[in-house]
Amino acid sequence: MEIVPGLHQIKTPMPRPELPYVLAYAFEGTEGVTHFDAGFGTPEATEALTAGLAACGYRPGAIRRLIISHTHPDHYGMAAWVKEQAPDSELVMSEHEWAWLEARESRGEGWMARSDEWLMRHGMSRPEIDEGHRAEQGWRPGAALSTVRPDRLLEDGETLAFDGWELEAVWTPGHTPGHLCVFERQRRLMLTGDHVLPHISPNVSLHSDQEGTSPLADFRRSLERVASYDTALGLPAHEFTIADLPERCGQLLHHHDDRLDEVARAAREHDGAGSTAREVAERVQWNTGRFVDFPLMMQRSAIGETLSHLQLLADEERLVRLDGDGESGAVRWSEPRSGR
Repeated sequence: MEIVPGLHQIKTPMPRPELPYVLAYAFEGTEGVTHFDAGFGTPEATEALTAGLAACGYRPGAIRRLIISHTHPDHYGMAAWVKEQAPDSELVMSEHEWAWLEARESRGEGWMARSDEWLMRHGMSRPEIDEGHRAEQGWRPGAALSTVRPDRLLEDGETLAFDGWELEAVWTPGHTPGHLCVFERQRRLMLTGDHVLPHISPNVSLHSDQEGTSPLADFRRSLERVASYDTALGLPAHEFTIADLPERCGQLLHHHDDRLDEVARAAREHDGAGSTAREVAERVQWNTGRFVDFPLMMQRSAIGETLSHLQLLADEERLVRLDGDGESGAVRWSEPRSGR
């Protein structure tokens, strides 16, 4: 689909029924195509991208630049394949996203074990985690994620200018620490990646490697920043085009205000010892069902998102964090003493 002359939206499939495709964007130029995101590195996704480019009159080898909004597999997963098809293409991402990914990679292959320990620290038991892993055995998203080193790192506010296009890098931490939107100035188009989606709220989690930060506070500030731009359209990575981007940013801010209140109430439902993030995650409402019925992957995301809200509530002194004794002691959250 052509958004404006020379800018095409290309759908590539995802192995997730609730989000069946990624929306990639191809900018035409005199020397080839600049892509914003691409999709999973699965055969189905690469075939769809190849067909989408062919409909615009190009082959994958014509990709001269691939800009990555963030390094989740459905956005970064095709980077290695693009490099194979177009060896001289330039892989571009936010300097903050690469620093975050590189730090995670430097910790080695034990990320899952550390994440499991993190889950136990926040209220899950070893048996249920082990059972979750057994249930997920054999599941794969369709392709392994290969880390591809970027050729260019963008600073916040930096502009990529080419063939009549001007793309401003807009750093929007929250969904990931280095998430990148780009604003096409002349046509007033904001490519939002996963930062702003038209119907669902993107996952904003506090993970084991983000202690001492507040992803939800970052996300809220990023929404306010994106809403300040004079945009004609928001072009997200999933679902459909956003006609009124500032309005949608406001809706997401309001949603998280309500969610903070809900999480605060749920955290107070305890016998005096405080509530773990897992207990809070069981008490709040999820659009996709009950926490106890989620597979482990979704429970991990739900606890991460619950923690991002609990952390902001603690920062605002609406709750306090109670660290358990020793390595096995669970972290709990309670109302401040003055509020009892």
